[in-house]
Amino acid sequence: MRKSHLFRGFSAAALTTLTAGSLIACSTDSADNGENANASGNGDDATTQVVTSTSVWADVADEVLDDAEIEALITDPGQNPHHFEPAATDIATALEADLVVVGGGGYDAWLYEPIMEDAGEENIIHPLPLISHDHAHGHDHDHEHGEEGHEHDHEHGEEGHDHDHEHGHDHAHGDVHSVEGNEHIWFDVDAITQVAEDLAAKEEDADATAVVEQMDELRERLSNLPEATVAQTETIGDYLIDDSSLTDVTPTGYRQATLNHSEPAAADLAAFLEAIESGEVDILLYNPQTATDLTERIHGAAEENDVQIVTIGELPPEGTEFLDYFEEVVSELEDAAENVSSEQ
Repeated sequence: MRKSHLFRGFSAAALTTLTAGSLIACSTDSADNGENANASGNGDDATTQVVTSTSVWADVADEVLDDAEIEALITDPGQNPHHFEPAATDIATALEADLVVVGGGGYDAWLYEPIMEDAGEENIIHPLPLISHDHAHGHDHDHEHGEEGHEHDHEHGEEGHDHDHEHGHDHAHGDVHSVEGNEHIWFDVDAITQVAEDLAAKEEDADATAVVEQMDELRERLSNLPEATVAQTETIGDYLIDDSSLTDVTPTGYRQATLNHSEPAAADLAAFLEAIESGEVDILLYNPQTATDLTERIHGAAEENDVQIVTIGELPPEGTEFLDYFEEVVSELEDAAENVSSEQ
């Protein structure tokens, strides 16, 4: 951490060992005895209590807030956030927080829904719209999240092998948008900027300047990437692609399956491997946190065919802050795209 904040990450395994009985006791004590609130992690009125769904938002909050106790519920880079099940104590901690930071959409609805039911959404900071319980747990994820003032047209044309995804590149600075229902919003520089500014607006001594300037720089670097084609083992890089001249050629069927969190069909895998072997793919974006036997086959094919590979995880590696990791990812994209450009 850049500041001396208390940043505590909870592992799912550790939290699930705590009983519902201890949660009830904790909640009752907090309600009946306000002066003992410090024992439950929310007693120092001078310190802002913040709970975030992942370490990504905790790192952003840590950069912006001057005096805060920040707790991220998912910090393990080996944890697949799509399969995270919160413990009762996770929700209890969030309910006592001053601020809760989430990505929005269905990705971390498990955290914000109980808070909305208990106290509304006034203290929930989120770049994507918050969605209803039924929608959040449908797991279709092929919905549009841009209906609340985030209109942004993305034409995913189907040409050649029926998988030339043309992302629009004309959104204005500060316009948070959703790419085809993709909830990996933390790789959108505008989303990080919005969350930082929303956090700063909540606290008098907070300052989002450093984060905003860093995102402005990354936006410019992404916009200056040379043209290249990319394919993704999972749609982790949509927002990076959208801010650049890169073109996503992931086969349509494969892409839709990953958006729906389902297994791609054999034909989708075959189309992906064919695109790699035919030289259509310049860069493979590989997400190690959603690795399967299928994605390992794709990764192996990319290596065999000398395709540039950029690894992008949902969470930064252990010991690395997200804002630094974002910089590293952009640097790796720059290197890969420049290598492709030099070979053409």
